[in-house]
Amino acid sequence: MAETNDSSRTVQAGDSVFIGICPGKGFRYIQYFRKTLIPNPNATYNKETGDDFYEYFFLDGEHDVQSLPCEYAGKKFRIISLKTLMDKNTGADRPVMFLDLGLNMVAWVELNGAVGELEIYLE
Repeated sequence: MAETNDSSRTVQAGDSVFIGICPGKGFRYIQYFRKTLIPNPNATYNKETGDDFYEYFFLDGEHDVQSLPCEYAGKKFRIISLKTLMDKNTGADRPVMFLDLGLNMVAWVELNGAVGELEIYLE
């Protein structure tokens, strides 16, 4: 597996990325979210495009969150969605990626930091 930091390649929902080598006690730019309360089990989002995933997963219910544990390092995960949020402090664009870690589990990837530190990469 060659780690690359090629910003000219684009990815979209349904593609896969690799989680890089774990830096110490956990990842700096990748958070692990586990949904613990699902008040609307019939809610949905567009699984082909990832549209509305953020609203579907994060704006309803309760979550446990922590830095992504090292056990996810070196593995490939499917991209659920990509979204650009606004940084509350600076107003700057904040691109994020959401990865499927399993049932009700999602990785929140801060792309600006994670790509630069090779916490995620393309094969």
